[in-house]
Amino acid sequence: MKMKSNLDEMQEQELLKIEHNGCWLAFWLLLLSMVVQSIVFGAASFKTLAGEWIVFMILALYLAFACARKGIWDRKIPMTNKSNLIISLIAALLFGFFSAVMIFKNYQKPAGTMLAAAITTVITFVLCFAALTLTMKHTEKRKALMEAEPADADEL
Repeated sequence: MKMKSNLDEMQEQELLKIEHNGCWLAFWLLLLSMVVQSIVFGAASFKTLAGEWIVFMILALYLAFACARKGIWDRKIPMTNKSNLIISLIAALLFGFFSAVMIFKNYQKPAGTMLAAAITTVITFVLCFAALTLTMKHTEKRKALMEAEPADADEL
């Protein structure tokens, strides 16, 4: 059952902006919360972060799949392999740094920490680039499908 909205068009747009900002605020603060808990408070086990991690992943996957399904990539970042390389590199370096901090905190071995962080960085880069490339191809197909003229439009 669909209820009638009490908002005019301008209020609807403002509400969408508020909800949009709230969603992204929750997303980034949840990620920051998990990072802080892991580094500062030493909550390294999955049990201590399970709730936040599950909510974060559900939100991240929902946003990714919903946008790809609608043929939307990003508002500002172009849908190119170069963009995928840059995003993957940034994600890999950030995760590699986070891994280095966590590994060094636990073992205090600089050489082992650097090697483990390098391996983590490379694996993260490869997985992130592959995921972005596959998602980009799917999004391109969905966008082309949605922009295509319907077959019976020619008959009218």
